Amino acid sequence: MNFGRFSDKSFDNTKNFKQVLEKYASHYKWFIFSVLFFGIVTFITVRTLTPKFYISASILIKEIEEGKSISDLSSFEDLGLFGSEDRTLENEIQILKSRNLMQNVVRELKLNVLYFIEDSPYDKEQYPNFPILVNIGSSNFPEDEIKTEFKIKVLSATKLKFTDFDGNSVSGKLFGEKFQANLGNDDFINESRISIDLNPNFEGELIGETIIVKMFPVDRAVDYFMTNISIKPINEKLSRVLNISLEESIKEKGIAIINNLIEQYNADGMNDKNMVAQATTDFLDLRLELISNELVAIEGTAEQFKSKNQMLDSEKGANYYLESSSLNERELVAANTQLQLIGYMLEELEKRDRSELLPGNIGLSDVGIINLISEYNELVLQRNRVLKSSSVRNPIIVGIDSQLEVLKKNLNSSLRSLKSSSDIRINALNTQGGKISSRIASVPKTEREYKDIVRQQETKNTLYLFLLQKREESILSNAVRVEKAKVIDRAYSNGLPVYPKKVILYLASVLFGLFLPVGVIYIKDLLDTKVHDEKDITKLGIPYLGDIPLTSAKKEYFIKDIDNSNIAEAFRYIRTNINFMLDNKESCKTVFVTSTQSEEGKTFTAINLASSLAISGKKTLLIGMDLRAPKINKYLDLEDLLGVTNYIKNENLSLNEITEKYTTIHNLNLINSGDVPPNPVELLMSKRISHLFKEAKEKYDYIIVDTAPVGLVTDTMQISKYADLTIYVVKSNFLDKRMLHIPEKLFHEKKLENMAMLINGTDHRRGAYGYGYGYGKNKNKNIFKKYATKMGF
Repeated sequence: MNFGRFSDKSFDNTKNFKQVLEKYASHYKWFIFSVLFFGIVTFITVRTLTPKFYISASILIKEIEEGKSISDLSSFEDLGLFGSEDRTLENEIQILKSRNLMQNVVRELKLNVLYFIEDSPYDKEQYPNFPILVNIGSSNFPEDEIKTEFKIKVLSATKLKFTDFDGNSVSGKLFGEKFQANLGNDDFINESRISIDLNPNFEGELIGETIIVKMFPVDRAVDYFMTNISIKPINEKLSRVLNISLEESIKEKGIAIINNLIEQYNADGMNDKNMVAQATTDFLDLRLELISNELVAIEGTAEQFKSKNQMLDSEKGANYYLESSSLNERELVAANTQLQLIGYMLEELEKRDRSELLPGNIGLSDVGIINLISEYNELVLQRNRVLKSSSVRNPIIVGIDSQLEVLKKNLNSSLRSLKSSSDIRINALNTQGGKISSRIASVPKTEREYKDIVRQQETKNTLYLFLLQKREESILSNAVRVEKAKVIDRAYSNGLPVYPKKVILYLASVLFGLFLPVGVIYIKDLLDTKVHDEKDITKLGIPYLGDIPLTSAKKEYFIKDIDNSNIAEAFRYIRTNINFMLDNKESCKTVFVTSTQSEEGKTFTAINLASSLAISGKKTLLIGMDLRAPKINKYLDLEDLLGVTNYIKNENLSLNEITEKYTTIHNLNLINSGDVPPNPVELLMSKRISHLFKEAKEKYDYIIVDTAPVGLVTDTMQISKYADLTIYVVKSNFLDKRMLHIPEKLFHEKKLENMAMLINGTDHRRGAYGYGYGYGKNKNKNIFKKYATKMGF
């Protein structure tokens, strides 16, 4: 197993993570400022937001009727013609959410009028104990359609200051006094008269307080509460329990809204039940009246028949009937009763339109028909409820009408089928009765005729008693008030605000305060094209000597004999690396210093590198060969001297004549570039350059040459053959990374001898390492030491 490779990878990952962390940590002040800023903004926002409370209640939707399922129509459910049990619960949810119910709630609780006591940081709404009572009178505008806002300041127990919709104030008005007011509505401005009374039941001191009154149209208040109220089943498949919830700024208001909505729902259900019961009762009353008249007529016929035929005892004829005849007659009476009931129901079915209910259970024996009638009435009620807040073109109404049409056809077909079967049974019973009668030869003709009259009388009497019983059942059923929804838990709030969510908001402010600087720094780095540190250079594959830290000195900084500064340590580090790179060369070592363009610090590097070598005891010569823009004299504050240009042009000049001793540092001599020539490239091609280097190498251990930038001119290329090492200086935060192709090309094409890279001006306070060089003053070090002490390390 290659543990070394694994270890290197782990080290690189740790190093990269540390570099990223320290890069962001160097901007810690921005992070602190950002978190504090967003924290303060969140604090102010939270204080100005009106808190809201969660109020909820749970109800059980009861079964509409037992045995309501229609087995005969179950095959149509897959076609969407009839609703299933799940759809029934869905329908009840839509009823609870209906505009009609919410309108009743808003009107009853006066939710379209809001009263606030002016306060800071937010106005406090008052409910249900209003501080004042406002009465508005107008002949042109309904009160529940007013949209306005005005203020009332309570000056004393009897006087007030009124501020209208436009901000105009009137003082000295009395409570209870009617006065003209501008309420801001276009159709409701100068004609309105308003009176304001103090609420004697209000708990609290109102003198000096300002009360804000906001009035909205009822429809707008209805829209608001319909949007904010939530009605959901606890379990859509296994339960008929609904949860009704609302978020409201006043607990008492939210509790009142939910409880009143449940009351309105139950009242609406009771009203539907009363409508069905009333329709059934009206039908039975009409039929009872008709049967009663027919019964009176038949009884009169029987009486006349007995008088005419001198039949004193009507019961004597019954002795002639056998037991079988009696049983046959009872069945025939029951069959005729059902036939008439079927006829009544067919008549009602033809007369009623889609908005009218059918009579309920009037005594029909067929359970399927009874269930069809119940299903039909339920759809009629649902259609009427939806029509209150919609039109006949509504897709829901169209679907219900389609279902009603199908039900009506099925009901008509079932009734006619039952009528046909009843006719067949009556014919069969009559045939059987005729056979029995023919066998009783001894029965007189008068008795047989009277028997027919008695049979009709008994049929009518039985039907009359049956309808009378059903009428009583309908009345009793209507008298028993069974609510559609059973309240499991009335509206309740635990008193803890759910809005604003302070913890989440503060956490979000901290996260946003952290992520915003991270994002800005990341985007800045993403858009940054400058060279910064070693990692931008090493990927070129060029040897890397090191970096020189950025100095805070206002003037150019040059190292001295005794110097423990970061820059001095940096050049000692670079000096050591140069010795390693030139370790196999025993004679004088020539080092060229160049860059891509000017202002990258190559002259600064050349001077300090030569100084560092000289301080170490090496005889060092610094040559300025940037003939176009010489800077050594300027940097070292020296007078203009004879230099390289003069040496090339004047063959009588010797090396000693152009060489100057740098008195500040022992062992350091320098040769200036001399006069600025018009043709520097041609001069550098002179043989005198070769003589200069040959002669200098015999006297010095190191020759440091400040050359021209290779990205601008070819001067350095002309003399690169004299170099043992070429230091390519790149200035941090200055050179564009896109310019790195120049040193990369020069290195791979070997146009510069033994080339190595050096970065100048790295900012170690925000760099990859954060510790700097040497043992001198280091602000970062002191900062880390201070925080480490606080943490106990």
